[in-house]
Amino acid sequence: MKILILGLGKSGTTGMVYKVAGGLPNCHAFSGGKPGKYAGNYENAVYKHTYEERKGKNFEVYRKHFAQFHYDRKVWMARDPRDAAVSRVLYRFHKGILFNRRQYEAYLELILKKEAAPSSLPFIEICRYAGHFEWPTSREKVIAEERVRYERMAAFVRNLGSDWFLFKYEEMVTGKFDQVNRYLGFDLKSEAEVPKGTGKDKVVRKKAFGDWRHWFTEEDIALFKPAYLPYMEAVGYDANDWAPDPHPQIEPQFSSMYVKKLAAEGHSNILKRFYDNLMQRYYARN
Repeated sequence: MKILILGLGKSGTTGMVYKVAGGLPNCHAFSGGKPGKYAGNYENAVYKHTYEERKGKNFEVYRKHFAQFHYDRKVWMARDPRDAAVSRVLYRFHKGILFNRRQYEAYLELILKKEAAPSSLPFIEICRYAGHFEWPTSREKVIAEERVRYERMAAFVRNLGSDWFLFKYEEMVTGKFDQVNRYLGFDLKSEAEVPKGTGKDKVVRKKAFGDWRHWFTEEDIALFKPAYLPYMEAVGYDANDWAPDPHPQIEPQFSSMYVKKLAAEGHSNILKRFYDNLMQRYYARN
C-alpha cells in the first residue's frame, strides 16, 4: 500500500507519517524531496509532502504528480490557520542564523516583548520580521501572502475527490482516529512519536491547539480574518469563533526558549536532515 500525506508546513504532516508507518508492517516512511523522488516497489510506503509555493511545491506540481503516480490512500492534513501561523513564525530560524543574525536578533526582541506583555504587541509585527527575502516587510505584504496561500488551499480542498481524506491536526492531537482508521483500512499507531536523532524531532513544539488566542490581538483578528475565512469554511472550522484569550499568557518554553533552541541547533539539524536524505535514498534503492 502506498499512502500520501499532504498539507501545509506545521500542520502535523510529520507526526502523521510516523503514525501511519507504525500501523503498517514493513512500511518505509519518506519525507520531502521532489514528488516521486522516492518512488519504489515497496510492500508498504508512506510519503509526506508539503505545499509551499516558495520552494516550488505548488498545487500544479502536485496535480501533475498525481496524474502520473498512484496512491492507494491520500490524506490532506488541515490545521487552524491561526495556530499554523504562530507555529510557522516561531519555526522561522530552524536552520540557524548564519547571515541572518541581525534579523534574528530583531525578531527575538519582539518575541520577548510579546512574552512579557502579550496584549502590548500585535502578532503581525513579529510576522514582519520573519520574512525569508526581506525584513521588516510591510503589514500589507504579510496579509497578502497569507490571503493567496489560503485562497489556493481552500480551492484545492474544495476540489478533493472521494479518494481523499481530510484529517485535522486537532483530531490527531486529541486522538480521534476512528474515521481516518476506517478510511485507511488499518489502525494508526496513535502513540507513535517523531524519532529522535533523525533531524525531525525539532518540529515538535507544543502539541496543542488554540494557542493563537494568546498571540492574536483584536488588531490581528481584523487583519487576518479576511485572509483565513475561506479556508476555515472549506475545511469546517468555526468561522465565527475569533475570541482571543482575555488574559493571554505566552510561556517562554514554547516561544523564546523554543526559538533559541532551534537557532542554536540549526547547523546540526541541517546535517541530520542531510543524513535523513541519504537514508531515504538508500531505502529507495533497496
